[in-house]
Amino acid sequence: MDTNNNSYSNQINYASQKINFNIANLKEGLEPEILAYWYKRIEDKVIEIVPPHLKDKIQFEQDRILWMKFKINVSKRTVQYILQVIEEFIPIMPYSTGLYFRQVQQALTDELNKELC
Repeated sequence: MDTNNNSYSNQINYASQKINFNIANLKEGLEPEILAYWYKRIEDKVIEIVPPHLKDKIQFEQDRILWMKFKINVSKRTVQYILQVIEEFIPIMPYSTGLYFRQVQQALTDELNKELC
C-alpha cells in the first residue's frame, strides 16, 4: 500500500512540475525584452522589404514607463508588409509571444478596415 501512495504522490508532483514549467514558459514570452526583440526584428525585416519611399514610414517605439506598451507608427501603405512579416515570424516565436503578435495583427487589420469604411 505504501508503494501505491508513493506512486500517486510522484504523479501529482510530475503534473505539478509540468504545469509550473508551462506557466513559466508562457510568462517568459511576454517579458518586455522579448517583445522589444521581436518588434525590432519585425521592424528591420519590414524596412528591408518595403519599397524605398516607404522605409521611413515604419517605426515601433517602446513606452518608457509601461514597458509592455508599444507605439506603432506606420503608414497605411506599409501595413500589408507588417502583417506579412508578423505571419512569417509567428512560428518561430515563443507561444505567448505569437499570441501577442496575433493581437497586434488584429489591431492593425481593424484600424485599416476603419480607415476604409
